Amino acid sequence: MSLWIESRKNPGKPEMVLLHGWGMSSAVWGAFADALSEYFSLTLVDLPGLGKSRDYPKPYTTDAVVDLLGGHCPDQAIWLGWSMGGQIAVAFAECFPERVTKLITIASNPCFVERDDWPSAMLEKTHLQFEQSLSDNPDKTLIRFCMLQTQGAEKGKETLKMLRTLLADTTHTAPKESLSALRDDVRQQLGCLKLPILQLFGEKDLLVPASAAGGCERLTGQQTITYAGAGHLPFYSHQEQVLNDIMAFCVAEP
Repeated sequence: MSLWIESRKNPGKPEMVLLHGWGMSSAVWGAFADALSEYFSLTLVDLPGLGKSRDYPKPYTTDAVVDLLGGHCPDQAIWLGWSMGGQIAVAFAECFPERVTKLITIASNPCFVERDDWPSAMLEKTHLQFEQSLSDNPDKTLIRFCMLQTQGAEKGKETLKMLRTLLADTTHTAPKESLSALRDDVRQQLGCLKLPILQLFGEKDLLVPASAAGGCERLTGQQTITYAGAGHLPFYSHQEQVLNDIMAFCVAEP
């Protein structure tokens, strides 16, 4: 089974793998990937069943996705995951600790759907509505998901326009199957990782509450940053700040 990969080689620079979130493709990184490519050799992945990666595992599980990534990504790299991509990056780091030098997540929750002991997450009712809506009308559901990512945030209208343009140019083969991965709980894996971790959040994020930052700090004992006014895509609305924070983290000694 193959994945669509874009490699942007920058000889002598550290390797970095970028994983996008649900409902999108690697194209979502846009100008942010362009900025990163000055400092890193990038591997941009379209996750299975999303974007240009037409094949996907059946059943669609995070473990199966991690196995696929293992056969397509560099032997050692910094891993950067946005939203669901952050969850998958955590799972990859737990499975292949020798291959992940540092881990960065953006607007990612180790437990996206609320639990009794993890209220800083999407309401169970909301997630069930997404699952049903996705079965009834996938296109409408994806648009609604984009609206939730940008509503009330700085540069919200501009960000929503960008996301809708990307959706118009993208056809997913497994939107419903991949949504099931958001039900995973990788808190235990995150808390057990023995590597440098940076987790970034948006103050106005309607999908990953900013309060999740505190829970993640308690799990890892490592740094989190919350961007004032940012929604679910701080790498778009607060690009310079996010880039500076990532660079400072990546050049720091372990």
